[in-house]
Amino acid sequence: MTPEDRQTIDRMFHPRGLAVFGSVVTPGTFAQSVVLSLVKYGYPGRLCPISRRGGDVAGIRVYPSLDEVESPVDLAAIAVPANAVPEVLRDCLKHRVAGAQIHSSGFAETGEPEGLALQEEIRRIAREGIRVMGPNCFGIYCPRGGVTIIPGFDFAKESGAVAMMCQSGGVAGDFGHEARGAGLGLSKLISFGNGADLDAVELLDYLAGDSETRYIAAYLEGVRDGRSFFEVLRRTAREKPVVVWKGGLTPLGGRATLSHTASMGGETQVWAGALTQSGAVSVQGMEETLDTLVALRHLKSAGRRIALLGGGGAIGVYSSDLAHRWGLDVPTFSRETQARLRKWFPTPGNSVANPLDTGTPALPSDVVKGLAEEVLTREPIDALVLILLLHPLEVTSRALGEMVGREPAPRGSYLESLREPLARLRDETGKDVVLVLGNQATGLENLEVEEVSRRARLAYHAEGIPVYPSTERALRAIRNATRARRP
Repeated sequence: MTPEDRQTIDRMFHPRGLAVFGSVVTPGTFAQSVVLSLVKYGYPGRLCPISRRGGDVAGIRVYPSLDEVESPVDLAAIAVPANAVPEVLRDCLKHRVAGAQIHSSGFAETGEPEGLALQEEIRRIAREGIRVMGPNCFGIYCPRGGVTIIPGFDFAKESGAVAMMCQSGGVAGDFGHEARGAGLGLSKLISFGNGADLDAVELLDYLAGDSETRYIAAYLEGVRDGRSFFEVLRRTAREKPVVVWKGGLTPLGGRATLSHTASMGGETQVWAGALTQSGAVSVQGMEETLDTLVALRHLKSAGRRIALLGGGGAIGVYSSDLAHRWGLDVPTFSRETQARLRKWFPTPGNSVANPLDTGTPALPSDVVKGLAEEVLTREPIDALVLILLLHPLEVTSRALGEMVGREPAPRGSYLESLREPLARLRDETGKDVVLVLGNQATGLENLEVEEVSRRARLAYHAEGIPVYPSTERALRAIRNATRARRP
């Protein structure tokens, strides 16, 4: 990518002025939703709704044409009927707008000759000097530039380290909300739809050189130039971890991609092999994408040797089976370490070999801290996976204690008492700590417990300790993090 191309795309993500074309004064239209979302999000630049009807929307003047806008416009959001898009795009080109995001559908994804011809015309106009995101897309979200997509008016305003590019607008919107709940800050979120001009190849190349972005994720349904894409992917993965969720790998899914973004799905084995050879991490689904990014964001060692600590739920057998499934090593502790661990709970019903099965899922927090210290300081492992069950900690123990007159501790105090000691052990030993908060209480009567889980997750993430709701998701994320090629 040339410096000039990068500068042009930068203007799209950080626009001084943003024009919105379409029925901006008509309630419920996509164009009006774009305007209202930008206003509610707090776009700091000059917002210029464009409609021949004039008037105003949300107290903002509506201009009858771009000719009447005196201040510079760097980005246009186009939500007009498909057959009117080329005229609007040429008008933007005439006024030296850097780029446009075309929200309108009715192009190549229809499979009809008219739609194909319209998309080819967009491509021709783009080659004359304006960059295009879309068509059939939600556009871009960039906290530092103050722009957001539909429906992202409540996305975070602070910039983060993760960038996500999606062919699907729905996936982009879901990812923006889910990432915030997972404690992942975003630098950029891109919905590029059909990719008539700016496609997966060029956007990946742009993110590779973006100083704000340290981790890249992508939801792809297909690419036009597979060779170029994998060349850029291989180069990018040498500098930044890249996580790719490839849709349309089944016959049914591949057929769906054709009508969604006019993309060819591709063969499962071909994609899997190419992604592995390129150094990217191949995932499936929103859950695995987010879990993997959380692991990449917080884990430092990226090693396969783990220790498991917890009680209940057949931790020894089940966790060992999961670790084997995900290609992780669970080394047996030394005799010396086992002897020291045995001093913490000499009673039957537990195992100290690794997994460290404590028998009860509700050990005193001081015991958990002591066990974690023994393992982290004495054993040649890369990560300790601590498995805690919320229901015994926050419901069962509390209810039984109240029956004998014991004053219950404040909600979440158990988890809070472990947070700093575990973070300190991680820093002192250089080994990772991963927390599993499983067996979560459900139902309206246990909303307080769910709130404890949410607060704990964000607090532990702030300390650099990833949190997962199940052992399976935790171990899969660790495995994926070990596969990422890191600088």
